[in-house]
Amino acid sequence: MKATGVVRRIDELGRIVIPKEIRRTLKIKEGTPLEIYSGEEGELILKKYSPIFDLSIVAGEIAESIHSILQKSVLITDMEKIIATNNSIKNKYIDSTIDNKIEKLINQRKSQIVSTAEENVLLFLNTTVKNFAISPILTNGDVYGSIIIFDENKLVEETDKILCSSFAEFVSKQIG
Repeated sequence: MKATGVVRRIDELGRIVIPKEIRRTLKIKEGTPLEIYSGEEGELILKKYSPIFDLSIVAGEIAESIHSILQKSVLITDMEKIIATNNSIKNKYIDSTIDNKIEKLINQRKSQIVSTAEENVLLFLNTTVKNFAISPILTNGDVYGSIIIFDENKLVEETDKILCSSFAEFVSKQIG
């Protein structure tokens, strides 16, 4: 653990303010769910909660199923990183942080095909993908992540988007 040198007091309602610098660094925004743990030596540990991460084994099976149907690459993300992929690309993408552009697309809360000449649309480990389908994983109005389908050599089509959306809806039901 890294010490910050910042001391905060708990108010009469049991609240504590997390300093803005730490929230910005860790991408903690208003409404971000946090898990609270107590450590063995009296520590209070806050950890960002990702219900999709709890489903990472199921998410991997879903990614593999989509890949076997479409023969295209599949990424399943929470709001920060890739938590599951199909097996053929697992070592290349798993645990990679999602791009800010991907986060903005997820927060648009709609399934879509993104096709652009713009560079670095989907960039993970020096791989640029300019055409992909993305569907947000939504539960009770909250956005928890996404499913992304792409192929570096082929165009993504409307049927890919429909399948992406269907599986995102399935994952949503598993969460909530």
